[in-house]
Amino acid sequence: MFITTIHSIESIPMLAKAGADAIIVSIPYFSIRNTNIVPFEELPVWKEACKQNNILLYVNFLRFCMESDVQAMKSALNTLKEVDVDGIYYADEGVYYEASQLGIASKLIYQPETLVTSHYDVDFYLNQGVQSVSLAHELSLEEIGSIARHTPNIEILIHGYFSIMYSRRPLVSNYLEVVDHMDSFLMNHRYDLIEQTRSERLPIVQDESGTHVFAASPIQSFSEMQALSQMGISRYRIDAIFTNDETTACLLKNYRLALEGKPFSICDTQASNHLYHQETIKKKEGQS
Repeated sequence: MFITTIHSIESIPMLAKAGADAIIVSIPYFSIRNTNIVPFEELPVWKEACKQNNILLYVNFLRFCMESDVQAMKSALNTLKEVDVDGIYYADEGVYYEASQLGIASKLIYQPETLVTSHYDVDFYLNQGVQSVSLAHELSLEEIGSIARHTPNIEILIHGYFSIMYSRRPLVSNYLEVVDHMDSFLMNHRYDLIEQTRSERLPIVQDESGTHVFAASPIQSFSEMQALSQMGISRYRIDAIFTNDETTACLLKNYRLALEGKPFSICDTQASNHLYHQETIKKKEGQS
């Protein structure tokens, strides 16, 4: 199953033809790291377009909510239930509670970025009745295999930039205000952060939920697709932030070829698979 973010509703037929099984859209306020924002009243139109193209509609609901957000959260989740979206990505336990109250916990996919690093984590959330769990992006191929041997019902980010830091503070505008360059600030705009001791450029974006810093290069998994499939993993996600739907279509076609063991082309030359082949330093699966 290939799942991807999307920029435009007009791209649904193209992405479906390229091999997408589901798309992820963002909604006002409750989504973060967006490629688009779909007003609630337009969700039925997206649902129908997905139905016509035989793909599923998932929603980004990854914002961490405060107590003051609870009523709006309930209303938003109820709208998603009425529209009958096929999946909801979340990271806040409060979202799980409210979704459970509405009887839609089975639509949830737990995606906390860096927190899921063992099969115990996966089992805990699956036992609560969620649809799937997304693993931490920095795990090696061996570590992913150790988890999949116990619980293959997991999701992997196979391509795209991933967040390495999220702050609720408006860090970009704060900095530009201090250096007297607020005239150059744009919300939801990619800036690049360059540390004094490193040459790599880290994408940084400020949106209404805070500030997000991304890895210097996107992850790619072409050579690992058959290994992931042999582990029993069948949910593969592409994040199209900082790119476009045409590139995503190219990626989908070639990931399908890679999964089938056929010759493929790497559409994104900036992407890297190095994380699969290096061990991280935190204690995870198989470590005491």
